[in-house]
Amino acid sequence: MLLADHGAPKDRDWRLVTERVVGGERLRVLERPAASPGASALVLVHGFEDGPGTWAPLARRLPGHLRLYALQLPWSSGSSHRWADEGGSALWLERTLALLPCRPDAIVAHSFGATTLLDLLARRPSVHQPPAVLVAPVYRPHDRPLDPDFYAEAVRRFRGVLGEGLRGRLGRRAATVPADIVEAMTGKVRQRVEPHGFLQFYATLARAAELPLHRITSPVRLVSGQYDPSAPPEAVRELMRRIPAAEARQDPSFGHFCQVQAPDAVAAHIVEFLGRLGLYEPDTEAVSA
Repeated sequence: MLLADHGAPKDRDWRLVTERVVGGERLRVLERPAASPGASALVLVHGFEDGPGTWAPLARRLPGHLRLYALQLPWSSGSSHRWADEGGSALWLERTLALLPCRPDAIVAHSFGATTLLDLLARRPSVHQPPAVLVAPVYRPHDRPLDPDFYAEAVRRFRGVLGEGLRGRLGRRAATVPADIVEAMTGKVRQRVEPHGFLQFYATLARAAELPLHRITSPVRLVSGQYDPSAPPEAVRELMRRIPAAEARQDPSFGHFCQVQAPDAVAAHIVEFLGRLGLYEPDTEAVSA
């Protein structure tokens, strides 16, 4: 969300695979081809008000032996967020995954994208269920009723992520920009995003606790910060309980955008997970280099 470059990663190795307009929304698939044939295909799903470019720091740390696909989804930066008129976020993710030239061997999804992936895997168990890494998934535990207090908390979480995303976009400049200027900039973003965007975010978060997560049979790794308010420890614990093959890796230093803020550490979690599943062989990387 609102991080450095929302479009395609700037690395020359990335290329556009396909682009399609569905219901007025532009869907894109970008690829970083693998350095050797027969490589595993890893798909990257961005969060709310974000884009394929958010994966650039992480992609540079992932082995060249992996074939990477970055999706651009309807909730990308600059959207009017009226995409729900043509279906929920899980349906849009399914439509975009269908544009891939191959079946994914694994999926990495962030924030709202991670929650959307859970929705798709849980409600459509007949679809291909690849292993997944969920980075800072937003989730509502069962014990949080849908009352005014939760609604107010959801607003705070949404605005907090907007603010953190904006500071991430500013990078080192954030330390020198006065707080009132940052707040004014965040306010302008909220004016554009909140009228429709927050409604879609809240609807997804509100129904997350009712997802039949027991239907997800593929391995799932949760990667998040211990103090990320959008992916709090109690939410991670419940996801661990409800997803049969789930495991968690939490780091106190991770923020909500840890794939940008700590790409080396997040890449290490992904590579270790793929290695255990037989989807990546470090020796092959050494040979291809």
